Amino acid sequence: MFYGYALMEPSGIHFVAVQRHRRRCVERVSIKTFNEVSRHWSPYQQSSINDDADEQAASLVPSLLAVNKQIHQEGSDILYSNELVFADSVALYAFMINLGPASAAHLKKMRIKGWHSGRTSKAYNNACFAVLVWATNLEKLYIDDIVRWWRGPVHAAQQIYRDAFPWLEAVGHGRGRFDAALDVLEMSEGALRCGYSGAEGTNVQKRKMFTGELRRNLSLQQKRIMTASSKRRKVSKVSD
Repeated sequence: MFYGYALMEPSGIHFVAVQRHRRRCVERVSIKTFNEVSRHWSPYQQSSINDDADEQAASLVPSLLAVNKQIHQEGSDILYSNELVFADSVALYAFMINLGPASAAHLKKMRIKGWHSGRTSKAYNNACFAVLVWATNLEKLYIDDIVRWWRGPVHAAQQIYRDAFPWLEAVGHGRGRFDAALDVLEMSEGALRCGYSGAEGTNVQKRKMFTGELRRNLSLQQKRIMTASSKRRKVSKVSD
């Protein structure tokens, strides 16, 4: 009960990227403030904003984990079982580089609300997944923003693979199945909208196209790894 009062937030913990002392980090904000920051994202984001959200974020006491080893062990799973909601990939990157591998292993649910497409910021889409490789125990990772506004689900899958392959492959390696991350990654209906492409189909059909293309890319990489491994074994036998 005490852990619940001190460490749980049913509506999720919302983060935006900030800079302090020339260091990139995140700040926890109320849902109302978070919505105000998120207004500049896609029209889909605007339609999902709740203007009646609370002014203040509920108080949490993560310092409770520093009391002793037992409380740290018990409380970490509870604190990091909250859904962590990030305004964009910059916020997720800043959160992960200040978290570390040990704590990242406790993460369960994460949500990215904004996906960058600008020339100066889209590199963070890949960078956030490069540091997310520590979080291979995630149960769900949601992406809510449109990944490729002018393209269809297949091109969206190709873009996600280019940006997220470090994490996708780390999850597959950790769980012993090359496409295991597809059980974790969840694209919202808005994320698979096909702005200028004219692509048609139901949301179920678009998800199937997206998942199929992403699985194909992961499978091709798995085959390349197996082929390279087989060649190394043959060279080793010849050398012997």
